[in-house]
Order: sequence, then structure tokens, then C-alpha cells
Amino acid sequence: MVATRSPGKDSFKQAIRWLAITGVGLFLAWRILLLGIGEHYASRDPEQALAWDARHPLALRNQAARLLESAPEQAGHLLQETLRQNPSDARAYAMLALLRERAGHLAVAQQLMEQASALGPRLWPVQLEAAGFWLRQRRLDQAIQSWDTALQMRASLSEEIFPLLLRIAERPGLRPSFFPLARTSPSWWPNFFAYVAVNAEQLATVRALYDAKGERSPSAQERQSFVSRLQWEGQWMEAYFTWVNALDKVEVQAPGNLFNGHFERPLANEGFGWHFSQPRGVEIDTVSTSGMEGEQALRVAFFGQRVRFKHLFQPLLLSPGAYQLRGNVRLDNLETTLGLRWTVYCLAPAQQQLAASERLAGASLWRRFSFSFEVPTEDCSVQLLGLELLGRAPADFEVRGTAWFDSLAIEPVMEAHSVPVKPE
Repeated sequence: MVATRSPGKDSFKQAIRWLAITGVGLFLAWRILLLGIGEHYASRDPEQALAWDARHPLALRNQAARLLESAPEQAGHLLQETLRQNPSDARAYAMLALLRERAGHLAVAQQLMEQASALGPRLWPVQLEAAGFWLRQRRLDQAIQSWDTALQMRASLSEEIFPLLLRIAERPGLRPSFFPLARTSPSWWPNFFAYVAVNAEQLATVRALYDAKGERSPSAQERQSFVSRLQWEGQWMEAYFTWVNALDKVEVQAPGNLFNGHFERPLANEGFGWHFSQPRGVEIDTVSTSGMEGEQALRVAFFGQRVRFKHLFQPLLLSPGAYQLRGNVRLDNLETTLGLRWTVYCLAPAQQQLAASERLAGASLWRRFSFSFEVPTEDCSVQLLGLELLGRAPADFEVRGTAWFDSLAIEPVMEAHSVPVKPE
């Protein structure tokens, strides 16, 4: 005998089931509505948000933030309730740590701040708050760790943090705190070292952070920053050996006393290689062209602007004696009043012009050019080779056309009777 279901009972059970589902749905919908309204007011008006949902964690925390100064005890209760509702709120832990610090409960405050840092490794505001906290506790290692985390999350914080880090690094007793960072080299470290190299009052600060790399090779940016600071300080030999030790064998074994005189490598703007800038109306680069030796030549193009051009140069460390600079030049309709020329100066310790090339202007195919000069035995330990535009009146510096250079080299002259070309 087959049992039959009662339509009334089935309908009743189905109705109960739907009422239960609907009730849960209505509860969830109401809860979602409350949360939505709470989120809306949590930042703008936490009191209004709490009126809708007294347990809204964001509203609780924001209301606590408003009361930190005026009602710290009430703020503490709100933060504790925040953490009951959201145990992973790093900002709430940080604020509670500050309250406990002000109350003198330092051990508890330290535990809370450690928890905040652990829960919010990607929250740079928490890391900044933690750094300040640890600095007040004289825990410099942990403060630096928090700054490190913040900078890795938000590079733009460097404008605020780098000056503070530099002030700390300038104190010899505190410098070792930076050595682990120098060795691990987080993403922001090369930029920080460049900042130190430019702004540190003491060369010792720059050298200490550079040497802290240990066996780890410095980045190209760090090395160049260090070399530039050494040059600025007049430590030319240390700068040279720091720079040359990073070159590859091909670069080191290149003939002549001029680096990259064949222009087969990019103009790097560093060390004892070519330095350049491109003012308005000038382009400087290395490119292929007909008639050159090798793969590339130097191109200096002018576009009719007035420019007091002295924007291409290379520092030299020539021993006293007679030398000759030679190279190839091609001029493509170079229109200039007084011409373009290469010059050699004494750069340090005194500045004086030693010699200059012929004046270059007009048009020509590739041809050789050269000039001689002598490095004196005194007051000329460092020299500078540069390309410059001649002129007296403002109109003299209006120039257009292109000058090409290739295969530049500086060779010692053995003949004792060689006479340098006097500057004009």
C-alpha cells in the first residue's frame, strides 16, 4: 500500500521552509543595509554610522580617532570594541598602542605596536606611526625597519623620510643601524644613497654607507653617486679607481687616454666618461652615419637657437707632459659666427685653459684634425676636455647645422720640441 501525502501538511512545511529562508534573507538584507549605511557614514560621520550599527568596526575606530586627545579613556574602549569586531584591524592596534604609551604602559604599548606592524605590512600609515613610536622608545633598528616597509609600499614617502634618515646617518654612532639595509639593498636604497651623496655634510657618511655593502657589489646608481661625490670633494684618484674598477675588460683596455673616444658605447654621464646635457635647440647622441670608423659616431646637432654651448665634456687625469689630441670630424652646414672648438683646461686645483683646436664651421667631408697641449707639472692634476661654441655678442651664439666626431684619442708626444697650440 502506497502512502499518500497530505497536501495540507506539505504546503505547511513548504511555507515554514520559505518563511525561514525569507527570514534569513531579510536578516541578511537588513544587515547588509546596515553595513552599507555604516560604511557610508563611517568616515564622514562615525557617530551617525554607529547609530545605524553600534558594532560597525570602521565607525568605532574613526570615532576613537576623534577622541584620542579629548577623551582618551573613551577612545580606548571604542578601540577595544573595534578589535572585538575586527581582530585584524592594524590601525586600531596602532592607536591603542599610542594610548597605552601616553598612559605609561610601555610594555603593553610595544606589544600592541608589534601586532599593528605584523597585521599591516602594506599599510604605510601604520608603518609610519610605528616608526615614530619605536624612535620614541629609542629602538632605532625597529624604527628603520618600519620606514623600510613604508618606503617599499609608497616610494613618494622618500621626500618626507630621506631627510630624517640622513640626519640619523650623519651621527657616527648611529650609522651601523643602516648597514643591514645597505647589504640587502631594498628597492628604495639606491635613491636614498644618491640623496645622501648629494646632501650629506660629511664625506665620511657617504663612504661609510658605500663601504657597508661588503661583498655585495653596489648598483651602478650607487657607484656613480659615490664617484660624483668624490669628484666634488676633490678626491680624484679615489673617484677614478672606484669608477675604473667597474669597467669591463674591453673598456679598460681601450687605447688612448680618452674614454669611449670612438663613441661605440652610449654617453653615460658618469665618472670619467663623457658628460653631456641637451639645452634647448641642441641634440647630442651617438648614431651610425656614412664614412665613420666603427659602428657609431658622435652627432652634435644645432637647430638655430641661441645657446652658449659648453655641454659636452670629459674629465682627465693626465700626467704632466706633452700630448696630442687627434680625431675625425665632419661638418654638415654648421652655420656659426665664430665656430665650434675642442678645448683642454686645467680643472684642479687651479683652472686655466691649456689649448684649443681649430675653429670648426661650414661644411666638410670626414677629415682629420688635431692639436697639441702640455700638462704642467704644478696645479693641474685634473684636466677637462670640452666642446664649446665661441662667441662674444649674443648673436654669435645662434647656431644651426651638425658636427660629427669619431675616433678621438689623446696620445703622449715624445718629442721634446713639441709646442702646444696657444688658445685664441
